[in-house]
Amino acid sequence: MEKNRLTDLGVLLKDALANIAAHDQYDASIKKESTLHAPDMGNGLLFAYEQLRNVSENIENHLLLQSAILRFYKRNLSFGLKKAPTELAQELVIELTQAEYLKNDATSLSKIALIDSYITEQYESYWKILKRDKNVRQEQAQKWTLDILTVKTEQVFNNPIRLLSFAAFAYAHFDSLLTTRDYVVEGEQVDAADETILLYVSVHKALLKSNDANIRNAIIDLYGIKDSDISHFIQINKKLDTLSGLKTTAKLSRIVSKNGAPLRILQASFFKRTTDPLGVSITNESHVLAHVEIQVNEEYRQVQRTVRQGVVKSIIFLLITKALIGLIIEIPYDILVYGAILVLPLAVNLLFPPLFIAITALTFRMPSSTNKKAIVSYVQSMLYHSAHEAPQLKYQPPTKPSYLFNTIYTIMFVGVFYLVAQLLIYLEFNVVQAIIFFIFLSTASFLGYRLTLHIRELELVTRNQGFITLIRDFLYAPFIFVGRKISYRFARMNIIAQLSDIVIELPLKTVLRLMRQWSTFLNNKKDELL
Repeated sequence: MEKNRLTDLGVLLKDALANIAAHDQYDASIKKESTLHAPDMGNGLLFAYEQLRNVSENIENHLLLQSAILRFYKRNLSFGLKKAPTELAQELVIELTQAEYLKNDATSLSKIALIDSYITEQYESYWKILKRDKNVRQEQAQKWTLDILTVKTEQVFNNPIRLLSFAAFAYAHFDSLLTTRDYVVEGEQVDAADETILLYVSVHKALLKSNDANIRNAIIDLYGIKDSDISHFIQINKKLDTLSGLKTTAKLSRIVSKNGAPLRILQASFFKRTTDPLGVSITNESHVLAHVEIQVNEEYRQVQRTVRQGVVKSIIFLLITKALIGLIIEIPYDILVYGAILVLPLAVNLLFPPLFIAITALTFRMPSSTNKKAIVSYVQSMLYHSAHEAPQLKYQPPTKPSYLFNTIYTIMFVGVFYLVAQLLIYLEFNVVQAIIFFIFLSTASFLGYRLTLHIRELELVTRNQGFITLIRDFLYAPFIFVGRKISYRFARMNIIAQLSDIVIELPLKTVLRLMRQWSTFLNNKKDELL
């Protein structure tokens, strides 16, 4: 009788967790294998560099290992001249271990052999793509193969079963609630056959925060495309490149995200744990709902910690970046034009953006107890027939804005910038100082806005905005818009990261590898003398 109380989605969750448990049991039963030991040479230096390098990355923390793997392949694989890679996997594991992405003596030799096979397969695929389709650019083929290779390599270290099982579960939920065709943006063409891919991509972007590489690999695995099927590989990759850039995908992702709070709680409750959560059986409704309520409280606390840490990191980022801009641009300009340093504008540009983001953080409000009850009720409706209501979308796509609202928004946008510009003129800012002020205030506004998204991801109940919040949003909106443009442009160019890769990373890791090889050579020579 208990099993009959489960909805189809409840049964899917039960089966997914049983599948995960079976994989865990299998992994535990595998006999211990010989592992690779990475020599302790330059570990502290590599670790320190990676921490500094990661600060410049505008990516989620769960993607940092993948980023390090990608940088290794870009340094060591030749995409101009065909040069067969040899034993790169061992060098990769040593480098990742020394940078403390991996534990020492934890990677088996069979895994290293598997990574080497992936390297060979994807490197050969790159050349086959260029030979098969002359319309595919070299950088395009390189991105496709590096995306697949990087993700497959990471999955050797981190089993993806929990993430992919959750993605399938979340997709099934939203597929039952919405019709993708209803959300296609006017003017964009989406084939009926591609609607499934579009929703799956949106789930990955909104809930798993997956990048293009993870999505590409997941789709290719779902469709069972083999490395030998180059024509099909090219076709699906072209399709993914097109679908990922559609406004429809962004629209669907927003809808999934706005309705994603219960899914995020379920992921934290059941899919992220490495053991059976508190011995809870999915068929035990009261125990599951009690566990979900506990998890909501934990996620509230985690979001508070995340926001506090985010505020501190944002302030440090703004201070360091502004100090560099001041030394490189602002101070030299003042000395050159005025013959002296203008202290007031320099101090305002240095201190106001960090102070601004700190004050902004004081206006953040955590989700309420009403929101918690709504999430628990929603989870009940997803998993059990005993719920009073079936799950439904809590947020509908916004209606098309009217001409009046667009006009008001434009006037507000221009008016806020005009008022700030007048204030800067009153404080005797010159053009360079004013531009720097606008850039950093916009960046701080966007950083603050991104921190609020951590809170909004747990919200299922729409809260009435207070007067202070309404005024804040009215004044911040133009700066958030500009800051978003600056942030994404910086993310694409990321000159600091590129310079680090060329000026620091390449020579540093090359020298450390040569030193390690020289040490191995000397040890072998000593052994020959015995």
